[in-house]
Amino acid sequence: MILIVDDKPENIYSLQQLLESRGFSVDTAFSGDEALRKTFKNRYALIILDVKMPDMDGFEVADHLAKYTKTKDIPIIFLSAANRDKRFIEQGYKSGSIDYVTKPVDMNILLLKVKNFYRLYEQTLVLNAVQEDLKAEIERRKKAQYSLVAKANHLRLILEALPQIAFTVTPDVRIDFVNRNWFTFSRTQNDFPECHPNDPAILVTLRSHIQKGTALEMEVRIKPLDAQLYRYHLLRIVPIEEDQFITHWLVLLQILMIKNSFHRRKMNF
Repeated sequence: MILIVDDKPENIYSLQQLLESRGFSVDTAFSGDEALRKTFKNRYALIILDVKMPDMDGFEVADHLAKYTKTKDIPIIFLSAANRDKRFIEQGYKSGSIDYVTKPVDMNILLLKVKNFYRLYEQTLVLNAVQEDLKAEIERRKKAQYSLVAKANHLRLILEALPQIAFTVTPDVRIDFVNRNWFTFSRTQNDFPECHPNDPAILVTLRSHIQKGTALEMEVRIKPLDAQLYRYHLLRIVPIEEDQFITHWLVLLQILMIKNSFHRRKMNF
């Protein structure tokens, strides 16, 4: 919407007829006070502002508009026949105007200026909408990230309390968490427990099933750091999904007590 501000009804009428005939929505104000009240209530794409008005001239109106966030960026076209001196025109620009037209107004020139400002206004609306969408998307992703971190921390607390060896790996098979039981079988977080020579290495097994995207449950023999015998464990590999995408793989190694005891008896015999 375009706001026309002039204390003379005949001047407003001619401009209003021109702009409305070109499809623009127009509002009017017959004084500076009325213009200020309307700008705080409504949203305008442009203000066509007469300079010479009683009580409050156009420059004073522009100064007031420039003080408030809601109105400071509204473009203004000053209309005046009072003075064409360069200093007078400069005062218009310093007051916040975007352009300046002297009376008698060339309607074709004014219409071109209005069209340009309105096009800029529409482009600004589109840009603002894109920025708002981008902000909303950033906030959504932040919330999703916070939620994911919270879930990961909760999962790690649970895994830390388990009696089994528990760890998680990323889809590119990087270890990103191990519980304390891991260090019974490995000196560092990045070294997998040593498997029996006749068993496949855990890393090889992980890569194979992560590539396939399938869970796994199998027996494997691993050796503690302070022992000579390999112990049977049940190896479980389970995908962890978030929004239907696998974000991590959970791996559990649970000792099989019966087979471990049988293995010891066999070795001692």
